[in-house]
Amino acid sequence: MVNDLKNLFDPLVGLPMVTPFNENDEVDYDSAEFNIGKWNDTNADIIIVGSASGEESYLSEKEKLNLLSVVSKSLNKEKISCAGIDNPSITETLRLANNYEKNGASLLRIRYPRNESIIRDYFTEVLKFSPLPVLLMHQGEPLNFGVAPKPVASPQLLGEIASMDNVFGYVTEHDMRFESTVRKYVPEDKKFWICNGSMILLGTLIGCNGTTTAFSNIWPNAMKDLLKMGIEGEYVVAKNLQEKVKDIDNLMLPFIANGIKFCLKLMGYKGMSPRKPYVEIPEGIKDQIENKLRDAKLI
Repeated sequence: MVNDLKNLFDPLVGLPMVTPFNENDEVDYDSAEFNIGKWNDTNADIIIVGSASGEESYLSEKEKLNLLSVVSKSLNKEKISCAGIDNPSITETLRLANNYEKNGASLLRIRYPRNESIIRDYFTEVLKFSPLPVLLMHQGEPLNFGVAPKPVASPQLLGEIASMDNVFGYVTEHDMRFESTVRKYVPEDKKFWICNGSMILLGTLIGCNGTTTAFSNIWPNAMKDLLKMGIEGEYVVAKNLQEKVKDIDNLMLPFIANGIKFCLKLMGYKGMSPRKPYVEIPEGIKDQIENKLRDAKLI
């Protein structure tokens, strides 16, 4: 059953879930169901299938659809599933959108095309015909976690698209100075989310009311708490928690999905082998990550 977006209340935490694999490098759907059971007990609101954290470029369309179906059926009634799309073709985007809707998605997360000249035409048609609301993602280089690339368009154009009908909200890039200007052009009735777990408090200062970040896989409750404290202006209280998040984030993020999965494996999640090839984590970094997870009482 597709859950209603109207039942979700700010601040929201989007979790771009990692994809579990078995020893044969195949998607492990049983482990996905197990992992969703653990995330059901957290404050994550939206589980996203098809993201950089989830090794989206390593997955076939069939694997994404099957995984989305498992996730959608395994979520409790307070959470929804979302499917990620990164395709500059209007026809292909809408074809994928309809397939994801049939497999249980309540929301689509669509990246802005990395070509400013086609953005307006692309979204004018995609938003008109999409079967589901769209969460816009400004992400110029999806695999450059934590790094701010050149913006894909002007703040005015990004905000113009975010103002269109059928838009659920907008997700920032990492350049907070630039995104603070975008905020001026995004209507108040649209979500405005920070993309970086290490900068949740900073995001609330420029008007963010939610997040989707790789770190949500590891500690979604901290993401929710930081958003609440930031929005309420409790920065002194929140500073210690933000530092704990940043300490873990800085160690694991350079290794992309493998870094996230190393943390989750220590925390009892299943299927936490990355799909080949992947970036190895040095033993010394593994030790540091484990110590930081213990300090945060996550293991």
